[in-house]
This record gives sequence, structure tokens and C-alpha cells, in this order.
Amino acid sequence: MMSVEIARSPKRAVVAERTSAPAPAPAPTETRALRVAVVTLGCDKNTVDNEYLAGMLEGAGCEVVAAEEVMSAGGEGGAGGSDSVANGADAPIDGAVDIVDAAVVTTCGFIASAKEQSIEAIADLARSKRESGSPRRLYVAGCLAQRQGAELMQSIPEIDGLVGVGQFRELTRMILESDANDERKDAASDSDSSAVPAASAPNGRTISLAPQPTVDIYEHLKRRPLGPAAAHAFLKVSDGYNHGCTFCSIPAMKGKLRSVRPEILLAEARDLLARGVKEINLVAQDLSEYGRDLWPGGVDGCRAKQYRLPDLITELCALPGDFWVRCLYYYPGNVTDRFLEVIANEDKVVPYLEMPLQHLHPEVLRSMKRPFHEVKTFNSIARIRKAVPGIALRTTFIVGFPGETQAHFQFLLDGVRRLKLDRMGAFQYSVEDGTPAGAMPDQVHEKTKAQRWRMLMDRQARISEKVNRKRKGRTERVLVERFDEESGYWIARSAADAPEVDGRVYIEGGRDSAALAPREFATVKFVKALQYDVIGEPMAADPDRSVR
Repeated sequence: MMSVEIARSPKRAVVAERTSAPAPAPAPTETRALRVAVVTLGCDKNTVDNEYLAGMLEGAGCEVVAAEEVMSAGGEGGAGGSDSVANGADAPIDGAVDIVDAAVVTTCGFIASAKEQSIEAIADLARSKRESGSPRRLYVAGCLAQRQGAELMQSIPEIDGLVGVGQFRELTRMILESDANDERKDAASDSDSSAVPAASAPNGRTISLAPQPTVDIYEHLKRRPLGPAAAHAFLKVSDGYNHGCTFCSIPAMKGKLRSVRPEILLAEARDLLARGVKEINLVAQDLSEYGRDLWPGGVDGCRAKQYRLPDLITELCALPGDFWVRCLYYYPGNVTDRFLEVIANEDKVVPYLEMPLQHLHPEVLRSMKRPFHEVKTFNSIARIRKAVPGIALRTTFIVGFPGETQAHFQFLLDGVRRLKLDRMGAFQYSVEDGTPAGAMPDQVHEKTKAQRWRMLMDRQARISEKVNRKRKGRTERVLVERFDEESGYWIARSAADAPEVDGRVYIEGGRDSAALAPREFATVKFVKALQYDVIGEPMAADPDRSVR
């Protein structure tokens, strides 16, 4: 088998091929393609950001790979949201098995466990750099870098460069320079509008952080997918957050809302569809705020007076092709009749909505600075279900928020039983530095948080199983992702299952089934219900493009 050895030089793409024996060292004038491994941690917005970064690097002549392709993996996979018919969870990075010139870790800093995962990933790569020389350079980006960049640089000396959120161009420049002490070229004309001039740390290490973080996509950027081709993709319509939730550190990491102009999003969606994507998942810190910052006083001319998310969805659905559109993370206080009409009437929009409620008791919600009138929460859910019959609703809750009493928690448990939401996730509250909740009295003991989390998840597991039992015998359209050799099932998702967080549809029939193919729709009859997933059998060729 032919392998590839990368000749060393920062700017051009020249590879030396070899079979069994190593190639001779390149002449001093020969140049090479930088090989860059990218680690994506945290939310799906980081997935999009890393695809922007990969597109820029590839456009500059680099070879870009997902870290799993060149680094060995170890440890145990994730939990929750899917039964164990097959385990496709990513494992943590642990040691190098192939030489890379640079590794980038795009971090998450949302909650304590996400911070720990980010620090562990950086530490693993730092150890690999020390012990094996691969990666030759280590870069850190994203939310944790934005908040704790100086501390990371001080505690992990193997980090060569660090940037905050949204600084794709600055990070690309860092990586392209083989010597961190080289004078940066064309910095004035090419720099991010959000970036401040990079500061050199000791030993040529570089840190570049914007004093006011912002993620501003002001032009159409090429995205380069990392890893195997997928049936779904995320379209980040905005970033940043304008709400003042007392537990949330996102405004400190991402800054204020920045919507992406619709013409950029439509061009990006066309690119995704052209590469075979069959499901576009709209993501943001809050979808409901989309467009509010672009035209705060309304719009004149060819566009509607108030161009908002329903307008964007309508334009996306008008694009040619057979695909789904899904809405993830919609603020519960902003559900409009117009938005519900679009979900109900656009055939390409799946009847699904993720709406993070965070709690149900009005006193806890008031303390969180969330919509806090209990009757509105329950009436809102009823209103949504009436407007969009059969809609699948997903939410998240926080347990152990400061001041949450046993009575508050019992109210939440009882409310979950009443609402019978299709999908649910839960977090144990963690103190975030600089947030109002972190300084609140009556912090809940960690043991109590864990107990309440288990009780809540057990309650939802029973609800989920009942929901899935009602699906048995139904025939639905699903999106096939891949065939799993280990289990012998095809893995798919229905309109009620968002990627990476919800359950799956496991389809019988074997690899050679004529009715099934990766990244294509199929019609399936559900024959068995599991706690989070369902098992189905393929029907004839998929005749129906509607998800209703």
C-alpha cells in the first residue's frame, strides 16, 4: 500500500510518495503541504467553525484531516439519547500514530465537564508533542481559549498559538507560518475585524484574543467537511447571545448576536446540497432572534419589512432538491404564529422543535432570568402541538440550580410527566465564573444534583419508551446514514430524531438491501420499540417526499 510522506515547508503543496522505503529528504528549496489535524469539541456551532477553518487551510494548500484519522483513540464513548444496538460515539484522543505538522483543538467552555474535556484533549496532544514530536505545533481556539487563554498558555507550554472565537483567518495565518517569530505579512489587509494584533508570548508562542468577542460571518466561506461524508450538516444562521440568563457564560465567550446575511446562508446551503447533504439543521445560540440585528428598524426594497427566521426557512425550502430542514435551539419566549405556520406548511421542514425550557418552576425560572410564568409554559406547549400536529418536541433542563429546593424539583418532575415531551436532555448545574448564578447563595450540593439528575433522566426514559411504543407499526420516511458492520443494522433517523442528540432507527435487511443506501431517504415500518430507539424493516423504494 502506498503511503505519503509530507515534505517540510509552510506555504506550498508538494507531497513525496513512497512505497516500502522512505523517500529521500527533500532538497532545501522543495516545499510541502502542511498537514493539519483538527479536533472538534463542544457544540455543532464548533463543527461549522472548524469546517470554515478547514476550508481556509485547504484553500491555502494544506492537507486537513479530522484528528481521529491520524491519532489513536481510547476511552469510553458517550451516553444517553440512544440505545446500545451500535455505538458510534467518538472516543477521546490519546497519543499520535501518524505525523502531523499542526493540530488544532477547538474548545468548549460552556459547563465544567466541557471544560475538562477540552483541557484533557489539549493535554493529550501536548504529551504526544513532547514524546513523539507529533503534532509539531499545537494550536488552541474556541470558547475556552476566549475565556481562559492566558491561563492555558501559562499552564500548557506546548501550546504554540491561541485564538478566541471567530478568528478563522488569524488562526490560518498562524498555522501557515512555520516559524512563530516570522513577521506576519499582509496582517492589516487580511485581519479579522474582531481581532486585535497578535501578541508574542515567550519562546515565539503567539496569543491573539479580541477584547470584545464576536463571531461575524460577513462573506461566503468555503466549508470543508471533516471525516466521512454525512447525510446531515449544520447551517449556523447566527452566533452570539443577547439574553441575560444568570447561569450562562456564552455572552462572555461569544459576544452579542451576529446574524449571517440570508444571501450568504443560501449560498452555503446550495454548497451543502451539492455535496449530497440531505438534512440541513439550522443552529444558533437562539434561532428565534435571527435577523433582529441585521435590520433592527425593518427593511425597505425587495425584502420584507421584517426579515426573520420564517423568511429564511421559506427561502431555504425553495431551493431545488429532496432534503429536510430542522430547527434546533429556539428560545421558548419567542414562539410566533408565523414561525409555527412555516413549520406546519413547508413540506421540507420536519415537524420537530428543540426548545430549551431549563426548568418549569416559576421561582427557579425567575432566578435564571428565563420566561417564568408556569401557565405560559404549559399553554405554549399545547399551542405548538395544536398548530403543528405530530410535532416532536425536545428540551433541556438544569437540575441543582442555586436555590432549587426539593419542592421545586418535584414540581419539575411532575411537569415532565404532564408534558410528555418526546426528547429531553438534562444538565447538572455547574458554577461558571463571572455569572450572576455563580455568586448566588444556597448552592446545591453535588450529591443532591447527581441524585436529581438521575431521577429526572429515569422519568424521561420511561416517557421515551412509551412514546416509541406508540410508533410501533407506523410507516415513516427516514434518512439512512450508514450500515453498521458490527450490529448488522442500517442506522437511520426519522423526522423526530435530530442528529447526535436523539435516538436512532435501526433497520433490518442486511448490507445488500435494495431499498437502502447511505445518505438517502427510505420508507421503513417500525417493528420494535426500545427505550430511546426503534427498529424497523425496509419497505419498497421510497415514494414519498413528504415528512408529514
